[in-house]
Amino acid sequence: MPDRTVTLAAFRHLVGASKAELDGLISSGVLPQPTGRDRRLPLREAARAYLEHLRAHLATARAGASASRAQDARADAAALELAVEQRELIDAEDAHAALDAVCGVVATQFTMIPARVTRDRIQRETLRQDFFDLQSDLAADLAGEPPISDRPNP
Repeated sequence: MPDRTVTLAAFRHLVGASKAELDGLISSGVLPQPTGRDRRLPLREAARAYLEHLRAHLATARAGASASRAQDARADAAALELAVEQRELIDAEDAHAALDAVCGVVATQFTMIPARVTRDRIQRETLRQDFFDLQSDLAADLAGEPPISDRPNP
């Protein structure tokens, strides 16, 4: 049974390729030379060759993408190693912003505790002062200073 043939235009429409792409594949020998006045290709042979070309192209693209990801990972690892050596794991401004946010939340939560614990005004004021002193000591500790409660009174 002879192989069915298809015109180059029909094959181009079938595979969704441009005329220039198919002409390039023909001139490079990937696809067989079209024959006849209407430029016919053996369908089975042309389809097989075009699929092999696509598979090879996909394998090359995957290898390139994989190599690119590996290179990016090595660059990230080198940057992290340098940051560890310089003891700069995160940007100092980011660290300060995060610390400010956490301190703000802690301060807000501390101010709400006395009202949740008791309705007695004297007890609430005592708790409020104790929590204020605790916050002051925590702030001093974070600043690397001695706790305020351990400092001599002026």
